[in-house]
Amino acid sequence: MHGSEHIVAGFLGGAFPVSDADHVPLSELDRALIRLLQLDGRQSFAAISRELRVPEKTIRRRVNELLESRVIQITTVADPAVLGYTVAAMVGVKVDGRRGIKPLVESMAQLPSVDYAVITTGRYDALVEVLCRDTAELLTVIDESFVRAPGVRSAEVFPYLQLHYQDPVWDVAQQRGENGDTETLAPLDAADRRIVAELSGDGRLPFGLVGERLGISESQVRKRVTRMLQEKTIRITAIANPRSLGFTMQVWVGIRVAPGHSINDLASTLTKLSSVKYVVACAGRFDIFVEAVCRDARDVMHVVDSEIRTLTGVAQTELLLCLDLYYRAVQPVQN
Repeated sequence: MHGSEHIVAGFLGGAFPVSDADHVPLSELDRALIRLLQLDGRQSFAAISRELRVPEKTIRRRVNELLESRVIQITTVADPAVLGYTVAAMVGVKVDGRRGIKPLVESMAQLPSVDYAVITTGRYDALVEVLCRDTAELLTVIDESFVRAPGVRSAEVFPYLQLHYQDPVWDVAQQRGENGDTETLAPLDAADRRIVAELSGDGRLPFGLVGERLGISESQVRKRVTRMLQEKTIRITAIANPRSLGFTMQVWVGIRVAPGHSINDLASTLTKLSSVKYVVACAGRFDIFVEAVCRDARDVMHVVDSEIRTLTGVAQTELLLCLDLYYRAVQPVQN
């Protein structure tokens, strides 16, 4: 992530500008392509052609158009811990009016330690995810880039205790409904991290070109990537603008767990909900943060009122509606 220029800036002004992508008409073929690339971002055009029974030339042209119009980005996804980030936190930001919310959040999204920022309604004006190498770096980032940043009235920090689930895809996620607990994985070695860094900008980059850039053989790159995929250390997937797929509303839900109930058990249960794509246990005002993608306000009401609030162990929920989102593919720590 450090030094990355690949911001999926929320579907704002970065890789997936919302004003453009919202108006890109998607055909049934486009949606089918996106679904397959979400499952395997490196699936060959020939394989997709056979699966969809559409000429390979058409598949290649349309995928390239989806990439060029920034409806999708094919990138790597991994637990930040395996990439070298041992400390993470969500920061709830309130502004003081000296700067507009949008310019302030845009500036925060450019920070090397930030991979995600969203403008919200409710208690906070923005939620910002910070990834750091250690607690000393986290303290420096919070102090210099949040607490003392012009325009910030307050910054409430929620250190992550355990990342239970992350799935940055939307269409496939809506059909999930299975346990998505994140297993504890060993950190990647230096060579693996360099490979992942190359693929984070373009998940379909030829292995030969990756090897050429890194000074290693194509076969070594292929072997390492295959191993990381098989071990589920990383995924290579198409991240799409959720709004272009019909998911017009994204929400964060802060959850307090009732005394006598397990935070871990509730977090595991939340990963099974089809609309949920991110679940993290944290310290602070809330015990759990959940992100969900929904088709409309009625869908939000159903997810929060019927699926989350009714779960055993939920004592209190607080809903934050997302107005604009910035996302950047996380690149590994490079020593």
